[in-house]
Amino acid sequence: MRKLIPILLAAIFCSCHDGHNIPEPPDQETGTFEEANIDKNKIIALENDISNGKYNIHSLLILRKNKLIYEHYFPGEDAVFPTPVGKIPHTRDSLHDCRSVTKSIVSACVGITLAQGKIKSVDDKIFDYFPGYRQYATGDKADITIRHLLTMSSGLDWNERVSYDNPANAERQMLEAQDPTGFVLQCKSTAKPGTVFNYSGGNTHLLGQIVERTTGMSIRDFANRYLFGPLGITQFFWTARADGIYWVPSGLRMRPLDMARVGRLYMQRGQWKGQQLLPASWILQSTKWIVNSDEENVGYGFQFWCSKPTVAGQQVDMAQAEGNGGQTIAMIPSLDLEIVMTAGYYNDVTDQANQVLVRDVLGAVKK
Repeated sequence: MRKLIPILLAAIFCSCHDGHNIPEPPDQETGTFEEANIDKNKIIALENDISNGKYNIHSLLILRKNKLIYEHYFPGEDAVFPTPVGKIPHTRDSLHDCRSVTKSIVSACVGITLAQGKIKSVDDKIFDYFPGYRQYATGDKADITIRHLLTMSSGLDWNERVSYDNPANAERQMLEAQDPTGFVLQCKSTAKPGTVFNYSGGNTHLLGQIVERTTGMSIRDFANRYLFGPLGITQFFWTARADGIYWVPSGLRMRPLDMARVGRLYMQRGQWKGQQLLPASWILQSTKWIVNSDEENVGYGFQFWCSKPTVAGQQVDMAQAEGNGGQTIAMIPSLDLEIVMTAGYYNDVTDQANQVLVRDVLGAVKK
């Protein structure tokens, strides 16, 4: 972590208005709890709990039928990867750590690269993109494909089951490695590719490198040109190491409203203002439960988590771009419902933010 470019912490103290009466952005229509069929009293009760310090949640946005129903920001204990910054205000214009929501953005970049023809197929073997590391393409490792990286089933030995504060954490070791790409590719194989889920920032790093190697652009510049720019996202920060390597497993900082734009793009099957930014088929694959994760009743798609919560008495399919600490873009297409949340539960194993999402936010949806 000592190799990260120093981050200007002052950037998070942006000033703006807060509360329910924030003027909506020009391209985002607002709506009411009543027309969205969401229990206002339950959301206001949650808001009061957050304001009174029960939860360390920093923002909550609820969108239904492409209307912004609720948007609120809260002060709270926070960090700017990887440094704690204490209790700070959060506002509409504040950039917030996305942590592993970044992985889902990288997945989108892979989809765009594929649509551009720079990548032929997700079933391409990855060592075709890393010819300088072919000495590591031995045994089962030689058969790892881009699809295996996307679904966290490469079979490479990787330990992110311990805290990111722990030196034994593999992503932390990769962050500090002189050659992070070589660090990942030299890992031994512990399972046949495609058979075992193992959450790995190393897989995502390789995906980012494939985008960079096939497009000749940094992942940051590629995302800015082909994803963020068309979505109207102009404020973001992507952490880089001192050697200029952008950190793709968890390095993005974005505004919650802009996270919601990404979610809306997926809800609209890749369409945005008449443009097809991502193929609809890619959206469907990305947010589909492809492999079982190591969590009960939770699956994984192309760098998206998948689950089946019960909402208003019916089981629904929910896809989430989700990051350490309670960062989420949660999407339920069958209900035309999107929820964005940021929080400060970094390295906390209680999963408080997701509990709030399911119990309190989804619990307020009537149908």
